[in-house]
Amino acid sequence: MGASITIICLSVFSIFKILFPKTKEEQVTLYSYSVTAGCNYKVHLKENEIYNEKFMEENMIYPKSIFDRLSVNFLAIFSGSSGTASDIRTDYSIEVLVRGFQMKGDEKRIVYEKTFPLLSQSDMKYRNIATISKEISLDFTQYENYINNVKSILNADPSIEALLIFSGNFKAETKFGEKEEQFTYAIALPLFENLFTINKPAAVEKTGSITETEVTQTYAKKILLIIPGFLIFIMLLIIVYMLKYTIPPTEEEKLVLRFKSIMRKHGSRIVRTGRYIGSSWETMLIVKDIEGMIKISDECNIPIFYIPDYKGMPEEYSMFIPGKDICYTYYINESKIPVFPRTTT
Repeated sequence: MGASITIICLSVFSIFKILFPKTKEEQVTLYSYSVTAGCNYKVHLKENEIYNEKFMEENMIYPKSIFDRLSVNFLAIFSGSSGTASDIRTDYSIEVLVRGFQMKGDEKRIVYEKTFPLLSQSDMKYRNIATISKEISLDFTQYENYINNVKSILNADPSIEALLIFSGNFKAETKFGEKEEQFTYAIALPLFENLFTINKPAAVEKTGSITETEVTQTYAKKILLIIPGFLIFIMLLIIVYMLKYTIPPTEEEKLVLRFKSIMRKHGSRIVRTGRYIGSSWETMLIVKDIEGMIKISDECNIPIFYIPDYKGMPEEYSMFIPGKDICYTYYINESKIPVFPRTTT
């Protein structure tokens, strides 16, 4: 019956899960965008007797002696999702940063620093897609002269670096809100080198989005109610059958079950014995429970005895511990307790 009740409870829980929706939260993208920034460059040469071309392409070794200028075409693109209109405002700047520094461990300590602005523009307006494409040309003389002048003033020669920096900001306004993204792209300039290369870094790539949390409810198919409903019906039939046709044990069967329970739990302390002859005790103590008999057995260091009847049950449903002057007796069937016992405990 216990298993049937458990199955009914589980089936009721299943019905509850089927009837009530399952709630789930998920992030829904309302607007998304991507930003890329990079460059292409060429190295222009002075007229010479070695190279026929007027410029050299990327990823080559360039001689300083016939170097004329560096031409760099910067490109930055902000692209919003096609399904949503957006008004984009942007600004940018291109500059050369020159600085001297010293290293102390892993820390770079700046000795001097100067910024040389080249180009800048702000509040440019676009719709959905914004593109910044600007070309600049520069030679290295101005920056090398500045460094030499600083060295002569400081009377020191710290490490140097020169960076050509392209930076900017995109701000998109949509019906779902605003989104702002900044970018910075820098190229190291090789100053004071007779033969030099230009290490162009990888393009900057960024993505972002405007999202909202959407709560959705999902329902299980109602046809699934058949399964737990059928189980509940079957279990109820089983319970009704058991209640109607199960015969409760008789008093004698209850005593047999009680005796078997005692033997399972304390059988190692109980001894089956034959009938005693000519034994008498001045005092007989009736013990109310088997646990009390176990305690007395431990204290007296004597096992618990019983005399079996023809069915193997204790005679008069009693067990005893024989002492020198006292017999301790326990009755499984309380109706067998003598009407006028000498002493009880």
